[in-house]
Parts: sequence; C-alpha cells; structure tokens
Amino acid sequence: MRLSISLKKIIVEIICFLLIALFIYAAVSKLLDFKNFQAQLGQSPLLSAYTGFISFAVIILEIIIALLLSIPKTRLIGLFGAFSLMVMFTAYILIITNYSYYVPCSCGGILQNMEWKGHLVFNICFTIFSIIAVFFQIDSQRTHTEFPQYSFNKMRGYLRLQSPVFILGLIALISVATICVLYIYSEHAMHNENPFIRRYVQGTAIKEEEQDIKSNHLYFAGYSGSDILLGDNKAPLHILAYDSVLKPINHFKIKLSRDDFPFRSVQVRIMEPNFYLTDGTVPVIYKGNISDWKASIVSNTPQIPYFSKIEIIDSLSLVYRKRNPTDLDNILGTFHINSDRFDNPAPNLLQKQIDGFFDTDGTMHYDNETKKFVYTYFYRNQFIVTDQYLNLLYRGKTIDTTSHANIKVAFIKETGERKLASTPNIVNNLSAISGNLLFVNSRLMGRYEAVDMWETASIVDIYDLNNGKYLSSIYLYNVEKSKVNDIIIVGSNLYTIVGHYMHRYKLNKQLINGEKKNKYKQE
Repeated sequence: MRLSISLKKIIVEIICFLLIALFIYAAVSKLLDFKNFQAQLGQSPLLSAYTGFISFAVIILEIIIALLLSIPKTRLIGLFGAFSLMVMFTAYILIITNYSYYVPCSCGGILQNMEWKGHLVFNICFTIFSIIAVFFQIDSQRTHTEFPQYSFNKMRGYLRLQSPVFILGLIALISVATICVLYIYSEHAMHNENPFIRRYVQGTAIKEEEQDIKSNHLYFAGYSGSDILLGDNKAPLHILAYDSVLKPINHFKIKLSRDDFPFRSVQVRIMEPNFYLTDGTVPVIYKGNISDWKASIVSNTPQIPYFSKIEIIDSLSLVYRKRNPTDLDNILGTFHINSDRFDNPAPNLLQKQIDGFFDTDGTMHYDNETKKFVYTYFYRNQFIVTDQYLNLLYRGKTIDTTSHANIKVAFIKETGERKLASTPNIVNNLSAISGNLLFVNSRLMGRYEAVDMWETASIVDIYDLNNGKYLSSIYLYNVEKSKVNDIIIVGSNLYTIVGHYMHRYKLNKQLINGEKKNKYKQE
C-alpha cells in the first residue's frame, strides 16, 4: 500500500520529534553531569585518548542536529546528521562488546541503565527511524515544483539529485570508518603515548580480606609458599607470618651470629629458603635459612662500603645501591656473596638530573620468574628495566607527565651534606612486580578523575614489563585517613598494609592483560 504524501509528512514529523527529544535529553543529561561524562569517556577503549575534544563535540553535535531537525528548511540535513550519529553510536557498541575486554558506559540519563543488548536494539531502531524519515522527506520534497530558497539550497539540490540509498550508504561507511580509526589510534595512544588518562577495569582487583595487624610500623619482608612474612621496623629481629587469608600463624625471632653492631636501618628480605638481614649504615649483610632463622655474616665493614638499598637476585648475588665515592651520586651494582667487596658497578643506569642523589632516589625489585630487575624513580615518570646482571633492557615511562624531578636541594657546607630544601613532589611512591607486571602507586591525579576517589583510595597503575606499556589502574582503599604504605604480590593476590591493617585483593590478571571481555556496563 502506497502512503500518501500527507501521511509521510506526519511520520517525518513524529520521527523528527523523537530524534529531537533523544538528542536534547542526551545533551542536557551530559551537561548536567559533565565531569562524570568526561570520566566515563576517559574509560572508553575507543575514545580515551580524545576525551577532551569528544566530550564537547558530542554535546555540540547533538544540539546542532536537534536544531536542524526542528527547522523545516534544514530538516533533511538534520536527518542525515542524525543517521550518521546513530550509526556511530551503534558501531561504538558493536566494537566494544565484541573486541574490547571491558565496556564502560558514557551515556546520559536513563540510557546508562540499559544493558548493552537493549542499548544496541534501541540505537538500531532509531537508525532505522532516521532512514525512513530521509526517504519520506525526500519524497515529499520531490512533489513540490518550487524548491525552498535558503542558505543550504545548493547542498539540498545536490542531495535531491542523488540516490538516497547511495548517500546513506556513503554516510554509514564514513561513520563506521571514523569509529574504527578512533578505536585503533586511541588504543595505541593510551598504551604508548598516554595523555595521563587512567583506565579502571571492573573486577581487576577485588578486596577479599582484612586483618588488624595491631601495628603501623610493619612492612612486607617476603613470602614463603602462600604465607606472608612481615618485618618490624621497631623490632627488626622479629618476623610475623600470616596465611593467605590473613590469619596469624607464627612468630619468629632471628638469631644473629653477632649482634654488637650499631644498627640503625635494619631491613629483612626473604627469598625462600633464604633470608637476608642488612643494614647499610654499619654496613653489614647477614644470610640465613627460614627453617631455623639463624643468620651469619656474609660480609661486613671494612670490606664493603655503606649502601642504601639491597635487592636479592638469588642465593649468591644481590643488587645494591650506594653512593659513588667520586661524586657521591647514587649508583647501582651487583654483589656476590662469596666476594669481600661490592663489584660490577653500573654507574650509567641511574640518570642524574639535579644532584644525583635525591633525584635518583626510588624503589627497586627483582622478579625471579622473568629474571628482570626494575628500578622506579620517586620524583619523575621513569623506570628502568634490566636483566639480573644489570644489563639495560629499556627505560620506561609512567603515564604522568613529570619527566623532570621537581625538588629543591640545599648543600650544607659545614657538614658537607645535601638535604631537601622543600617537601618533594612524589610521582611514584610504592612499587611491586609480579611476572611481567609492574605495579606503581602513583601520587598524582590523572585527567578526568574524581577528587573524592583520591580521598578514599590510593591509585596503583599497572604496566607490561615486556614493552613498558600502560595497561590499567586499580583502587586500593584507605582505612580512615591512612593510605597504603606497602604492597606485595604473591601469585594472584595483592597484599597491602594500610595503617595497622593488612588487606588482600584478588587480582584478575586476564583482565589486567586485556584477555577477557566483560560484557556488562561498568557502574
């Protein structure tokens, strides 16, 4: 049955009214909660890198198209614009539900409460409505002998002469191609040239256990099997053991073969079956076995110099950090247990920016599985990855933009000491590694992040040590006003110490590596 022109006009009016209502409602919803809209766009696997531009462009386009649809002389152009936008929205959903491992929502108002399948059907329906309206609008215009004169008449005349099927097909092709290009380039930018936009994937880290450890001066010394071993800064010879569900199971006391040193900075590091007790201010290094917790000196002054950090490589070798005697800058090197001195220095690994001491301060870790050593700077967005012999593999960057240490150093002539002249701006606070994953507790807020989350949680960014790429970020929640002060990863569990509490988070490493899709919208 052939529809009359008047009926077609009525259908066009109804469809235009629905499209106008949709676009105005969506635009106003986004404007009323603009910060949240930007934050959600920042989580999008297609649009993250272009959040700033797209957050404004989408709202402006929705309003412009709604205005074009409301004016009879510009309605056809508005319908083509509406069709293009709905095709883009539909392609967006199809790509993230089929090719992305998580699918956050950046919709407005009640639309964000839809499941993705329902949202896809909704978009397809409005895409079909816009197609119908285009055909009916063109048919109704072709019946008029006089063509309305207005600023778009040349474009309107061109559109009238072309097949609407061809025009709609071309618009659809361009729209889908635009979304595909955004997806490819946004993912590349997020992982390789991140503009300081964090990505939070629901289910990456789930808090499962909490335990009051009755002390706020404990730290992670290591682990044995699935048991977590804690050292005590106030009682350095005591080791506390907790099982994987954070129940206390044992208390050990280290027995030293000699204990008459002026200890000031004792640290215990455990790599089963061995443990090391070190104090670089003596300096002295002990080694023992966790079966009896007895430790003997493997090297002591005057054979070795003062050192500031030690990291275990294996039962016979360590990585040290000490001050270079020629210029007093920090340097890294390896130390063999059977040697009577520090050897194999790697003076070019740590790169001086200001003073060579404070500006090269940081954390260091070694992963026995991958045989990689990682040094992460405190005051700049850089980390170093080497093999177990400190041969440089590459220099990586964290996602923030602080490439130069923002610190002020004062030199005290009377004592020859260097001191920080002001409170330093810490970039990377804590770190840990597990296999090919680097976890970095950042102190800097990224773009489009909620301030209230920074007041309730600490942020940990995750990187792929194979190539230095940023993967995603997780929240580690505070206890009252206490933030995370130590982290360790054992298997698929991430443990934190927050004040006098210990927490266990279950990690989903498939989600971290982007190997698994979550086809539900994130809240």
